[in-house]
Amino acid sequence: MEGNKQHENNEFDSNEMHRAMKNIQRALDESSIIAITDKHGTITYVNKAFCKISKYSEEELIGQNHRMLKSGYHPPEFYKGMWYTISHGHIWRGEVKNKAKDGAFYWVKTVIVPFFDDQKRIIEFISIRTDITEQKNLQEQLIKAERLSSIGELSARIAHDLRNPLSVIKSATSLLSVKNPNLDPKSQEYVKMITNAISKMSYQIEDVLDFVRVSSLKLENCNLLTILCTVIDGFSIPNTVKINLPHGEFVIQGDSKKLGVLFINLITNALDAVENNGEISIRIIDDGSKISVEIEDSGKGVPDEALSQIFEPLFTTKQTGTGLGLPSCKNIVEQHGGTIDVKTTSDKGTTFIVKLPKLCE
Repeated sequence: MEGNKQHENNEFDSNEMHRAMKNIQRALDESSIIAITDKHGTITYVNKAFCKISKYSEEELIGQNHRMLKSGYHPPEFYKGMWYTISHGHIWRGEVKNKAKDGAFYWVKTVIVPFFDDQKRIIEFISIRTDITEQKNLQEQLIKAERLSSIGELSARIAHDLRNPLSVIKSATSLLSVKNPNLDPKSQEYVKMITNAISKMSYQIEDVLDFVRVSSLKLENCNLLTILCTVIDGFSIPNTVKINLPHGEFVIQGDSKKLGVLFINLITNALDAVENNGEISIRIIDDGSKISVEIEDSGKGVPDEALSQIFEPLFTTKQTGTGLGLPSCKNIVEQHGGTIDVKTTSDKGTTFIVKLPKLCE
C-alpha cells in the first residue's frame, strides 16, 4: 500500500511539475519574444511574439540565422563579442537593434542562454527578448532635444560671428571685380575661388539655421515641378551631368519656401553623389491623395552602415557637410504630414522618396 501511495505521489508531483512548466512556457510566450537556435546559430523555434515583431512567418524563420534581422546599426565587433560569449558557455545580455521584414527597425532587450548535454557540450541557445522600441525612441528624442539645444546656441554664435564678416568679404570681392574689369586670368580665378568659398560657408550657416528655426507653414497651392525647376536653375550644372525631369502639373498645398529648401538639399546630395559626372532622374507620381517625388542619382550609393543614421542630426558621410541637411529635409516633410525614405544600391546609386499629401492638415 505504501508503495502504491508513493507511486501516486510521484505521479502527482510529475503532473504538477508538468503543469507548472506549461504555465511558465505560456507566461513566457505571452510576455516575451522567444527563439531557440542550435549550437551553430540556426533557428529551430520561434514563438508568435517573435513572428509578430519581425514580420516574418515561422516558416520563413526556421532554418535561418539571426543575421537576416541585422539592422546595420551595430558594428561587426558587436556580433563577434556576442557569439564569443555564448559559444564559450556564458550568458549574454544586451540591447539589439533589428530590422523587420518590412524594413522597420525595432529594439529588443536580449538574454541569450546556452544549454548543455551531459558532457557539458553546448547543444542549443535560448534567447528571451523584450520589445524596448518605445523606450529607445524616447531616449533618442531626448538626445535629439539636447543636441538641438546645443545646435541652437551654436547657430546663434555662428550667425553673429560669421555672417557680418562674410558680407564684408563678399562685398569687397564684388567691388574688386567691378572696379577692375580687366583683371588678369589668374586674379579672376582667385576672385572666383573666394566667391565660391563664401557661398559654401553661407550655405552651411543657413543649413544650421534652417534646421534650428521652428516656424509654422505658410500654406499655398504649390506646383512641385515648378519649385524643382526653379531650384535646379539656381545650380551651376556642368555639361557632364544630365538631369531628367517629368512633365505636367503636380499641385499640393504646402509651403513653397520650405519645399524649395527640401529640394535644394536633395539635389545638392545628388550632385555630390555623381561627382559632377553622371545622371539624376526626377520622377513625380500622383496617386490621387498624395504625390511622390523620387530623386535618383547614378552615384556609388550610401554604405549600408550609414542608412540607419542618415536622417540623424550631425551625422554626415561628407567631409565638408554639417550633418543637418537631411534631418532638415525630414523635418520639412513631416511638417507637411509626409514621409521621406531612401533606398540605395552600389550599381544604381541612391533614390530619395518623398511622399506628400495633396492637402496639408
